[in-house]
Amino acid sequence: MSGLPAQAGEVEVEPDELRAVAREALRRAEPDVAVGYAEALLTRNDEDVGAHLLRARGLRDMGREGEARAAAMSAWRLADTPEARHASALVMAQALASAGQRTRAQWWLRRAVHHAPDEAARRRAIRDFRYVRARNPWSTELRFSVAPRSNVNGGSARSTIRIYDLPFDFRLRGSAQALSGTEIAAGVSTGYRLRGSARRKTEAILRADYRTYRLTDDAQDKAPAVEGSDFALGSLAVTLAETWRSRTDGAPRRVAATLGQVWYGGAPYTSFLRLSGRRHWALGSRRTAHVSVMAEAQRGRDGRADSGKLRVGAGTARQLASGHRLRLHVAATASRSRAAARDYDRLEAGARLDLAEPVLGAVLDFGLRVEGESYAGRFFGMTGREDRTVTLDATADLAELEQYGFMPSVTIRAERTQSTLGLYDTEKLGLELGWRSAF
Repeated sequence: MSGLPAQAGEVEVEPDELRAVAREALRRAEPDVAVGYAEALLTRNDEDVGAHLLRARGLRDMGREGEARAAAMSAWRLADTPEARHASALVMAQALASAGQRTRAQWWLRRAVHHAPDEAARRRAIRDFRYVRARNPWSTELRFSVAPRSNVNGGSARSTIRIYDLPFDFRLRGSAQALSGTEIAAGVSTGYRLRGSARRKTEAILRADYRTYRLTDDAQDKAPAVEGSDFALGSLAVTLAETWRSRTDGAPRRVAATLGQVWYGGAPYTSFLRLSGRRHWALGSRRTAHVSVMAEAQRGRDGRADSGKLRVGAGTARQLASGHRLRLHVAATASRSRAAARDYDRLEAGARLDLAEPVLGAVLDFGLRVEGESYAGRFFGMTGREDRTVTLDATADLAELEQYGFMPSVTIRAERTQSTLGLYDTEKLGLELGWRSAF
C-alpha cells in the first residue's frame, strides 16, 4: 500500500498505523488513497469515529460532498467526546461550505465552537466561521427578548393633571396612565448580497419585528377594557443598501433606501419610505468618527396624518488608555405633520462606555442619553409643549453562559420624561432578557 514500507507478501498494519498513513495521504493530496484506508478501517469496525472522519475529509477533497456529509454525520452520531464532536462538526462544515451551503456550514461551525476541547481550537473554529460568513451571500439575524416593563403604553406617570389653568384637576382614565406588563419581542433580518467585492457590496435586506405585551394584574385592574395586544407593534421593511470602504483608511460608507409598513394594535398605522446615508473616518489607530443623515416620508393609515422627518447625527468612538471604549453622539431631528404629536424638533446627545475587562464573568457597557423635544402644535387648547427625557441603561453580556456562540444578555433601562404638560410626564423602568451572538 502507498505510504507503507514495501515488503514481500502480505503486510499487517495496526489500526493506529493505518490511520496515520491515511492522514499522511490527505496531506499529500491523495484523498482517494485516504478513503481506501478509511474504508478498510470501517470494514474492521463500522463504529470507528476516526475512520468516518478520514473518509469524510477524503470524499470532500474528491468533490463528493454528498457522501462526505453522510460520513461526517456518521462520525457526529458516534462521537462521545468533545474532541470527536468538534472534529465531526468541522468536517461537516467543510463539506457544506464546499457544496456552497454556507448558512448550514455556519451552524455546524457554531457546534464546533461549542464543543472545542481547548481555547486554541475554539479560536480556530471562530476564525473559520468568520471566513465562511464573509463569503456567504446570505446573512440572517434572529432577535428575541422578554422584558418586564413599568410602562408598556407610554402612559402618564400622573393619575391627575391640570389643564387650561383651571383651579381643579382632571383625573386620567386608566388607559392613559402608565400600565405595567411584560414585553415579548421577536424579530428576524435576512439579507442577500446581490454583488460584492473586497471593498464594495450591494445587498437586499428583509426585516420583520413584532412586540406585544402581557399586562400585570394591577394594570388590568386599572384599565379593565384594555389588553396588552392593544399596544402591540409590528413592522415589515425591505432595504436596498450599498456599502463600500475607503481606499485610504478602509472606513465604511453606506447608503440605503427602505420601504416599510408599521402596524399598531393589529391595525395598519403608517407606511414609510426612508433614505439614509452614513460615513465613517478612521482617526488614527484608536479613534473613529461618523456622520449620518436620514430622511423619511410617512403616510398615515386609517385617517392618520402624513408626516416627514429629517435627522442628522454625528459621533465618535475612542479606545481609552485603560482599554475601555467610549462612544459619543449628537443628533438633531425635525418632524413635520398636521398631527400635533408628530410635529416637533428634537435634540439629543448620548454617551456609551464599554468596559475592557469582564466583571464577574460579565461583559458590561453603560449608556446615557439626554433628549429635548419642542412641539409647536396645540394640546388641549394650549399652544406649545416642551419635553425633556433622560435615559440610563446598563447591559451585561454573560459570556460564561455562552451556548453555540450565543450568550444571554441582560439590560436594565430607566427613562424619565418631564413635560410642560403634565399628561406627558412619564417614567419607565425595564429589565430586558435576550440572546446575542458572541462573534
